[in-house]
Amino acid sequence: MTVRPVRDSDLEAVVALVQAVDPTAVLTAASLAVNLATLPGERFVAEEDGEIVGWAPVFRRADGAVSFWVGVLPPFRRKGLGAALFSALSAQLDGTSSRAYADGEDGCRFLAARGYAPVGTLHLQTLDLAAAEPGAVSVPGFRAVPLAALLDRLADLHRVYVSVRADVPRSHLSPVPFAEFRSEIEGGLLDADASVVVLEGDEPVALSCVLTARESGRADTDLTGTLAGYRGRGLARLAKTDSLRRLRALGIHTVVTANDDGNEPMRSLNDSLGFRVAATWTRYAR
Repeated sequence: MTVRPVRDSDLEAVVALVQAVDPTAVLTAASLAVNLATLPGERFVAEEDGEIVGWAPVFRRADGAVSFWVGVLPPFRRKGLGAALFSALSAQLDGTSSRAYADGEDGCRFLAARGYAPVGTLHLQTLDLAAAEPGAVSVPGFRAVPLAALLDRLADLHRVYVSVRADVPRSHLSPVPFAEFRSEIEGGLLDADASVVVLEGDEPVALSCVLTARESGRADTDLTGTLAGYRGRGLARLAKTDSLRRLRALGIHTVVTANDDGNEPMRSLNDSLGFRVAATWTRYAR
């Protein structure tokens, strides 16, 4: 067994590993490459007989927030690979405030043994879009357009994105600099055809941004929300429903979204659209 830094040639195998460990993950080699290029941090793989069986990245955002992930394919667990991968990350994590999620007892024990404490929960919801056909929603005075129609106004969209993101209840979300926001769209991480912006006249006031892996028919809602002065008018529902209709037209069959335990309004909206809780993850911090 070998633990070594990730190479560009590993990305397809890493994506397959992540999807095997977390079947809800929405990831492609291209979107992973954008993440690795945009967010600093060292990343390692565990290899056995030439096969990549473990993956451990660190992501450091502009505000200093640090997160990491450690995953090992089930047949190769309990051989010390997870510990070896975490050890490879430790130099980057020591002296920082870092966080991670655990979705089972093994993961919880792993993090607790390394000094991490539970600080919240995250509810993962999924929607079988192949079996659901979201109805059209309209709100007088407002219209929904694909983000792709506003690519010449990324600075305006970024202001809405940052404002909405900052208001997510009990969120651990870090600010996203404009350069990172732009690279996620230009690099295809955010799907501009399926993401939706709600306009009042020509002013963006709400949005629903989604990530897609079109080849696998999966999507992940990155952020849905409305500017504070426009809430209570059904604009988040308008944005999310229009996005779901666009996803269905693109052949997406499964949509994933996640919300912290304090974000009851968005969980209620998701419930009304047919999303069902698939898992509850524990958020850990050190």
